Amino acid sequence: MVSPQALHLGHLPPPLHFVRGSHCLLCLRDPYRSLHARAEQGPKSIAGEHQRLSQYRAAAAEDMAHKAIRLEVDEFIDHFFKSRVPPQAFGTPPTQDSDVFDCLAEMKDMKEEDVSRLFVDVVNRLQLAPGLRMSQSEHKPDVCDATQERVDSAFFRSEFCPSDGRPHWADQIVAVEFKRHDTRNDPYTDSEAGTVDADAETRRKVRSQLISYAEKLFEYQHRTALYMFIVIGRTFRITRWDRSGTLVTRRMDYVCNPQVLCDVLWYMSQMTNEALGFDPSAKRVLRGSAYYTMMNKASFNDISDIDHTECVLEKLPEDGCVYKYVREMFRESLQRNWPRYLLEVPTKDGTRSFLVAKPVFQAPGMAGRGTRGYVALDLKTGRFVWLKDAWRAHYELVDQEGSVLETLNRAGVANLPTLICHGDILGQVTETPKWWELKNPRSDSSSPSQPLPLNATQSIANSSGAAPGSSKIGSSMKAKRSASDMERVDYREDCPLRRHKHYRLVVEEVGMELKKFKRGRQLMKVIYDCVVAHRDAVNKTDIMHRDVSGGNILIFPRPVNDPSLGSMHMMRWGGLLVDWELSKPITQQGVSPQARQPERTGTLQFMSVAMLTENSKVVEIADELESFFHVILYNAVRYLASNCTNAGAFIEDFFDTYKEEDGQLFCGDRKETAIKEKGRIILPSNIPLRFNPPIDGFMDTVLKWFKARYTVYTYRTHQLEGHAERSGPSNPVVVPSEESEPATQLWDTSLCDAGASSDPDIDPFLDMEPEELQPAKPTDQEEKIAALVDTHAAFLKRLSMAITAAGWKNDGVKGDNVPPSYKPRRRVGPLRHAGIATVKRRRTGLHTWSPPSDDWEDGLATPTPSRIHTAVI
Repeated sequence: MVSPQALHLGHLPPPLHFVRGSHCLLCLRDPYRSLHARAEQGPKSIAGEHQRLSQYRAAAAEDMAHKAIRLEVDEFIDHFFKSRVPPQAFGTPPTQDSDVFDCLAEMKDMKEEDVSRLFVDVVNRLQLAPGLRMSQSEHKPDVCDATQERVDSAFFRSEFCPSDGRPHWADQIVAVEFKRHDTRNDPYTDSEAGTVDADAETRRKVRSQLISYAEKLFEYQHRTALYMFIVIGRTFRITRWDRSGTLVTRRMDYVCNPQVLCDVLWYMSQMTNEALGFDPSAKRVLRGSAYYTMMNKASFNDISDIDHTECVLEKLPEDGCVYKYVREMFRESLQRNWPRYLLEVPTKDGTRSFLVAKPVFQAPGMAGRGTRGYVALDLKTGRFVWLKDAWRAHYELVDQEGSVLETLNRAGVANLPTLICHGDILGQVTETPKWWELKNPRSDSSSPSQPLPLNATQSIANSSGAAPGSSKIGSSMKAKRSASDMERVDYREDCPLRRHKHYRLVVEEVGMELKKFKRGRQLMKVIYDCVVAHRDAVNKTDIMHRDVSGGNILIFPRPVNDPSLGSMHMMRWGGLLVDWELSKPITQQGVSPQARQPERTGTLQFMSVAMLTENSKVVEIADELESFFHVILYNAVRYLASNCTNAGAFIEDFFDTYKEEDGQLFCGDRKETAIKEKGRIILPSNIPLRFNPPIDGFMDTVLKWFKARYTVYTYRTHQLEGHAERSGPSNPVVVPSEESEPATQLWDTSLCDAGASSDPDIDPFLDMEPEELQPAKPTDQEEKIAALVDTHAAFLKRLSMAITAAGWKNDGVKGDNVPPSYKPRRRVGPLRHAGIATVKRRRTGLHTWSPPSDDWEDGLATPTPSRIHTAVI
């Protein structure tokens, strides 16, 4: 392990000698934004990214809709404050005078900033929260904050309390937002009927503002939960935020009942950072410390750093050298005003420590995985690695991504990241879903799970028992990995809140964003490598990726031996297929797939037409191959020369547009027509989309395959649905092996007559559709063509033909074909978590998908294709 003491004394060797690795995995979901991308610039489609903060907040509010749970004030205080004050805390809350807040009694004409100023003055002057101080920040944003957001005030530890009137997001303990004394400014309602979220537009705007502040704090800090006060004139609410949702107290008048608020502030001041929601496995690295200096020195360029561009190599790079782009990414993460951390990750025999600064990737939104990706410095080896921090889905039989990756690595699957270590962090789980269960008891006795008692929920939150800065994480993470690889965690199927568990993963390789490709041929090579990885994962381990998207395909430079160069080598850009957290074992014949979590996720823009139109469909190889096709199409339209004169509009129509009914999403017309019906992509000018001959040949061919697939698929689905209505459920679809014959056994059409009733008085075909509405039976030729996408072989062969074909002249990237000024023409889309309805339901309305921007980052970069959740089978 590199010694920080050696650094402090000036004895550290040059960076070359300790930063020996060139590898780290860049697990971006969005290959279409710059490395400087930020996650707060507004909701974005993948066609247009320059959206306003107000739009982002509106989408974020939809994303958090119905995820707030109301608690009584006493209930909240007893559970989250009073019970979490450490035993060594001195005394009890002092009794305050009944007129302590009388200066705030008359609110009728008082402005918001006046409320803030008077409230802060009372708290600080009377030391109502000893050891903490409030600081106002409603007028000036943080220097490094591109969104210029300003929460009104916050509590800080006294020694870190700022005096410059800025938010200082990295140092806040508890945020406080002030509003004028008006119900229109209250984001929540105390009505017993319906949702806790207030519906009025002005109230929804306030709630979206709070969500953006909570998200900002989770972005800057490493937290398990966040507490925030909402002061509305002479009343207040306390909120608690985690990755599942929000807990909200009833509104209380603190002028009439000052002791309640004063007690809360006193309890808060006595609580440890961990009890206030800080993650004890993440330790701040302060300016001037040895680790801070180590990070600075590791960012310095070294003469031995390797140029990663494709070129002829006179000699192979030495082991341990660093690619230039890797060190550059690490250096760019060391922004002056961004906090640095030492993160601990479980290993088989303890923990391993890594130094990180600003994440290269930050998923947006409060509810969800909250994935962050870092170029990290490994303290054990001195190498750069990629560290992924996320709140994974916490349900029965849901594998850890690292366990899946370990299986794939062991099986020798090529073109994947190499696992270093991974594990759950201190048993940290989201608590909000259990509170939903407590507040919504089931009437029947057959519930798969019973709500935890309050003390059990509390014990989960405090399971580590470690104070901030302690090293207890080592002993807490020594349990065998297999114990948590496939957990049995009961859940309420009717609970609308997803359960999450804190998790970290570290791998060796550093990938570049897919948009960094330089030529069309290079793009096809990268995709080829990832299809090979997908094929080998299926053939060698029976694991299906289930989230093929542009963000999960990365470029990785590799020195290779080129026979045409004799003894010399070539630096070649290959592909990495990453992000296996949504992968799943392939369904075996005769075995019904088990539900592993209440929803299934995928990246909407790259999902197959079939997956977007059928709620319960099992992901098949053909669906994944179609997703690979969509990745090629998107990048070709966006970055290569073509006859498409408006790339932004094309991407919006084909990738971002969907149909919606009752909050359910369906495939958009443009995509469905091209893939399912025509087998051609036609531009608005009524001419086929064209690039260069190799790409055109590939697309024309595989589009015919997909069209044939949907002809067969539609007919067989119709046949099976008719049989199911008469005789019950049929056997599940089975993914064929690469060696099997084309999948005629996938669909047993003879079953269609098996369930007919023998009763002569009942017509088993009474509910059949008119003959003209029934899909035509596929021809033998269509059956044969459709079978080509049942395995990877034909798709890979056609990719290879395109790569080796003539006609690749002038295939270089000319820049981004979507201008910075492009704005989506349709309204901002619905919440990320909208489901997909069944294929039979009527689809109405045309909208543009626009998530609360980036799985979505910056205002000057490209947005992220977002995941949606659908029913799990």
